[in-house]
Amino acid sequence: MQATLPFPAERPLPYVKYSGEPEFSADRHLDLGQPKKILSLKDLGYSDNQIANCPSIFGVSSAFKILSDEGLAIMREICLKMYDNRNESVGTGINRLGSYCRGAGYRSSFIRSFCDSPELAEHLSKIADVTLARHSVPAVACGVNYAPEDIRNAVDTWHTDSVAFDIVMMLSDPGKIEGGEFQYFHGTKEEGQDILGISGEEGKDVELPTERVTTIPFPAAGYGFLQQGNMIFHRACRLHKKAERMTMIPSFVVTPETANDATNSVNMAGWDDPGITAELTRHEAWRASARLKQLVENVSLHDDDSKLVNDIDKALGSLMAFRNRIKEKSK
Repeated sequence: MQATLPFPAERPLPYVKYSGEPEFSADRHLDLGQPKKILSLKDLGYSDNQIANCPSIFGVSSAFKILSDEGLAIMREICLKMYDNRNESVGTGINRLGSYCRGAGYRSSFIRSFCDSPELAEHLSKIADVTLARHSVPAVACGVNYAPEDIRNAVDTWHTDSVAFDIVMMLSDPGKIEGGEFQYFHGTKEEGQDILGISGEEGKDVELPTERVTTIPFPAAGYGFLQQGNMIFHRACRLHKKAERMTMIPSFVVTPETANDATNSVNMAGWDDPGITAELTRHEAWRASARLKQLVENVSLHDDDSKLVNDIDKALGSLMAFRNRIKEKSK
């Protein structure tokens, strides 16, 4: 499998590093199954032109087994422990997530190794029909969502993700949860956003037409599904009564580094999770350096000025857009 950026040697100061965890073993802690159903982006109404900009036609799958019973027990215990060290509900959380923990791989070596697992990446790559690796931005590579303390709030409102591929894996017993369903809009993200009167990746906690909404059931804890999250308009509903509801959201980046990348670093620069701006800088510099190397290898002495300008813009465009965003943010 294609390598991704290693985790930084440093750790954001607010994140507590846990010790005494068992060592992750793919043989013991994974139990990878196959989804029974997959919807393509075309099934959801996307045009050929819209799909042409995506790395894969894959849209969203049904839930399939990911963790073994032993792996689930360890993961659940760690995520319960992390609840007291979760992130502040600001940035994205102010209008979307009720309670969450980004950068869980900084806190837990077991979670980091799970998200880094080549066996997991290879399995998901086959389902999505594109080569995936653990996301190079640690904040989103290993995330955990918890139920909000005030259950009048949604677990997560209608939105699209700032990354292309992620899995939503249930860590709690779904049979003990009333409400909190995961749902997606059966249509394009533009259709869903237009109905709700929103744009970009902001969230909104209102109802969409029920005939256009699909619920993904989780057969049990340890199951999860894969989605091309920047293209799927989705939410996690309110709970009807207080209960434990924990999901892990590992994210993945398309490889090689020169591949089209849907990571929305400009949007994520507005999040105030500790270390996020530096993480995004590493990510954008990594992708840009690969594109520049490709440019060096492919440039021809016969290329005209307009082609060279276009090639330079293509290599550096997302890095410079991110740079301009954080410069504006620092004023």
